[in-house]
Amino acid sequence: MPDDLFGDRLPPKARKKTARRASEADLRTVSQRITDVARFEDLYRLASVLEQAPGPRRGRPPHYPPHIYLLFLALRGIHGSARYCAGDLQNPSVWTTIRDSVAHHLGTDEAARLPETGPSRHQWQHAQRTLLIPRLEELGETFADLALAQALRQGLLPADARRSWSSPQRHQLIAGDGTVTKSPTLSTTPYSVDPTTGEIRRHRVDPASSWQKEGGADRTGNNTQTTAPAGTATDTNTDTDTDTDTEENKNEEAMVLGSKFVVFSTRHRGYFRRVFLRYAHVPHNQPGGEAAVALDLACAILDAADGCMGVLYDGALRGMHRDVIARRGRLLINKQHKGTSPRYIRTLDFKHCRHELWSNSGRVHELALLDDGTSTLIPLPVDKLERRANTHTHRWYHLLAIPCPRGPHEHRESVGVTSTIGEQSQGQSDTETGFHRAENLLQIPDNTAVHQTLYGGREDTEAGFSQLDRSLWNRRMIAFGAEAQSLVVLGFLLAQNATSAARYHEDPTYTDAHTETADLSRNQREPSRS
Repeated sequence: MPDDLFGDRLPPKARKKTARRASEADLRTVSQRITDVARFEDLYRLASVLEQAPGPRRGRPPHYPPHIYLLFLALRGIHGSARYCAGDLQNPSVWTTIRDSVAHHLGTDEAARLPETGPSRHQWQHAQRTLLIPRLEELGETFADLALAQALRQGLLPADARRSWSSPQRHQLIAGDGTVTKSPTLSTTPYSVDPTTGEIRRHRVDPASSWQKEGGADRTGNNTQTTAPAGTATDTNTDTDTDTDTEENKNEEAMVLGSKFVVFSTRHRGYFRRVFLRYAHVPHNQPGGEAAVALDLACAILDAADGCMGVLYDGALRGMHRDVIARRGRLLINKQHKGTSPRYIRTLDFKHCRHELWSNSGRVHELALLDDGTSTLIPLPVDKLERRANTHTHRWYHLLAIPCPRGPHEHRESVGVTSTIGEQSQGQSDTETGFHRAENLLQIPDNTAVHQTLYGGREDTEAGFSQLDRSLWNRRMIAFGAEAQSLVVLGFLLAQNATSAARYHEDPTYTDAHTETADLSRNQREPSRS
């Protein structure tokens, strides 16, 4: 398409990989990650939620302070089970590392009061039941505040950076997706009867698990992971390498028994640069399903982060969700639903010509009549993506260039927002005309080069979900019930953010990101040899 703002989508063979290949130095061993968690300052700030005011009747002080159990929670996200975590905390060298970190953050007196070894598995289970689960909601909200502050410290979602709404940078966006963690048990009924002997066998059933729809094998992200020894961590950076049009990614949806969670994160280029921002469990009977939970999380982040330019998500978010985010003055970058058919928009009458506009594939097309009596839809080039604000809401427009034998025309068409009664002249609003504009016209059309580059950041979230799966013992959830499972996810996110903070402390200038940016610029300048 000539002179289009967003450019033409490149075929898979013409795309070049721009992410730097992971090396041995990019891996993070278990001992390194334990140190990262122990030195993570936000973890001790989060522990303040667990502090209890002394009551009128003082009892015996707890054997371990609350921050130790929060450390245990994060370390469990590395070891994959409470049993292995408790066993590792009996190691004198590991416990010395934790005591030294406690002394650094809370003082030597607090470190001196710690016992000689870490808590046992039974002590952890008691603390989880009586201390952590009752304050799960407070922990989640405080974690979200601390995570956003961490992202800002690490140069993510900057409020003072230059903004290009037609081509935002990866670290100016948040990416979200839903994942299903496999149930800790395959049983769906509390008991079964042996048809031969009549024996009744009892089974433990997870109340939070149900049959969930999940994409094919590729949704686990295993196909993008580098091979690493057990216990090590890798962080793939596939935001520009993923092509969702390959045959491998066209797997049918599979049914998985487990619990669904929605997670949002943001990242810079380079390995271990991701910061997880928010998460939520999706109940099986949740009104609106995954999309409703994802929209609530995304709006909470957008309201708190002025530097966030938009959201990357998959097709679970439809027109009604795009409308909410677009009215907040942000972008929602996702794919157009396959079931959306072309819709008539309007006919433009000029002095000597008429042009009939239709929506198709998320953008404005012109209906062109062919010599054989048939017609076809031709996409119109976009010259500019305009963002306008008033007192209560935002509007988005595509400034279109309409080619014409009598001379080109300019036309401004609203996108991303479905106008309601009272927002336009009587009878002219989208609600009255029956045109769901937010469903049919995207801010950044998906069949473009800009969308192709940015949407890889959504695919990149699969790498984080793969790490979550590999952090769990036998790749299954290690807890029963939604509250306990939410703690498992929280512990994993804490461990990942701790490593991200440590990586930023080691290299705050993003030298590895600069290497990838240089490669990307060079690839854009050089013609493809494919």
